[in-house]
Amino acid sequence: MENHEEFDDKNLETAAVAALRCGGRDILGSAIRRRTLLSGTVSDQNILLSFVVALFGALLMGWIHNRFHNRLVKVVFELVSTALVYWFLGPVVFLYAALMIGDTLKNAQQKGSILSGIGYSACILVLTVAWILLSTQTLQYPMYRIFAGLNYYRYPGAVSPLPFVVMAWAVVIPFLGMIPCRQKTMQKLQQSKVVMVLSYVLVIVASWFGIKASFDEMTYDLIDYDFLVRTEQWDKIIEKAEKKPATTPLSVSCVNLALSQKGVLADRLFEFYQNGGEGLFPTFIRDMISPVSTAEIFFRLGMVNDAERYMFEAQEAIPNYRKSARLTRRIIECEIINGNYKVAAKLLRRLQKTLFYSNWADQTMALLGNEKAINRHPIYGKLRKYREKKQDFLFSDREMDQMLGLLFLNDNHNRMAYEYLMCYELLQRDMEKFVQYYPLGRFVGYDHIPRSFQEILIGNWMKTHSDPRTIPYSVDAQNVNNTLSFIQLYMQNPKDPQLGQQPYVSNAWHYMMVQGADEASKKKEGMKEVY
Repeated sequence: MENHEEFDDKNLETAAVAALRCGGRDILGSAIRRRTLLSGTVSDQNILLSFVVALFGALLMGWIHNRFHNRLVKVVFELVSTALVYWFLGPVVFLYAALMIGDTLKNAQQKGSILSGIGYSACILVLTVAWILLSTQTLQYPMYRIFAGLNYYRYPGAVSPLPFVVMAWAVVIPFLGMIPCRQKTMQKLQQSKVVMVLSYVLVIVASWFGIKASFDEMTYDLIDYDFLVRTEQWDKIIEKAEKKPATTPLSVSCVNLALSQKGVLADRLFEFYQNGGEGLFPTFIRDMISPVSTAEIFFRLGMVNDAERYMFEAQEAIPNYRKSARLTRRIIECEIINGNYKVAAKLLRRLQKTLFYSNWADQTMALLGNEKAINRHPIYGKLRKYREKKQDFLFSDREMDQMLGLLFLNDNHNRMAYEYLMCYELLQRDMEKFVQYYPLGRFVGYDHIPRSFQEILIGNWMKTHSDPRTIPYSVDAQNVNNTLSFIQLYMQNPKDPQLGQQPYVSNAWHYMMVQGADEASKKKEGMKEVY
């Protein structure tokens, strides 16, 4: 292009392809390839964002290194930058060293002095290792962590091979497109296109296998539910469960929480898969993920102390000993509701120094001590009314129905507590307690009896009566017909395929009788295997 030649369309296409491919500087292809090489990495939830930032930092430094052409300037830059890259970015310095070595060997090949290029590359490698060993004199960490990275992986005692695979792949990718620029014939141009296509196929296939090997669908499903709960996207949670049923206790509890926040828990409870009382309150596990969603349920119910305890346990279970701003915020809110302003102020001062929570911390700091403003707050004021105030105690997760009953008696306008109490008894298949607690619903202010409650009341009444017209409750005629049809089909054949179809599969008695019988059978088979 320097002599301003005239090009026809065919020559222009040839020149464009050659320019894109020359020296491996395929801008679009480079972006695609670097994006795909990270796909396997970010699919492992325990690989921290700091590794991704360090990786891009090392690639950027490699690009800057290639911009220097003066030999003395390049040597000085290599001496200084190698130390800085390791100190600020960690072991990705090996990626940076590999890029420098590749650039050195390429230049040496062009000048015909490959031996000097190999010698200089060995010096770069020795320099890199020397800087790392020098750093060990000031960093009191085990040698394996010095070379594996201090902040790449969430578990300090474990070394994940995935970051090193990605670093190696990041070295290979820039050289996939290094096709010589001297393309005199169309035959060589076609060969260049073939190599380009093969390089893309190689990247895509390797990325697919990387994702497949590192992606845990169940784990990311729970992370997705937790994100939707945190952002209060209740409709999306319900839509997600409608497309693919939630089956684990944590995911089921998130779906039930979304139903309660939309005011339809007692109506639509059995439209979704249920796995007993754990579908409302999952069993406590001391880790950094599972207590968080359960704590959200406790918080919205008014079990403030238990919500704070679960958040604290989750925060202390973070393997790399860091603190979560999100969990700290919820702990602060619990302290404010309980009136512990000194503790809340101490934690708020920490959040004031964060990037994403500083504005919230400043606004909340102004609330401390202002009882009128806190009581008027749409969340804090309501939960102050709901929480147990007569005694300062933590709830027993083995007697959740009694805890919910105490919570409801403390404030009989707490509709969520009543619905969770009634649904808990249904999911436990305790009909006696359900009938005992049902009259408490008169304080809640329903405009109709929830559908699930209707189905149970209809079935219980028909156990001792023959005429459905004598049912003393305001029940819907369609619910009566569906429930009676279900009972009739079940009595004729408990394994009738129709029972697994709508409207019977979403009837409360399907959970009580069909699913209950299946669970009892599985437990019996399990006992046979054990003994």
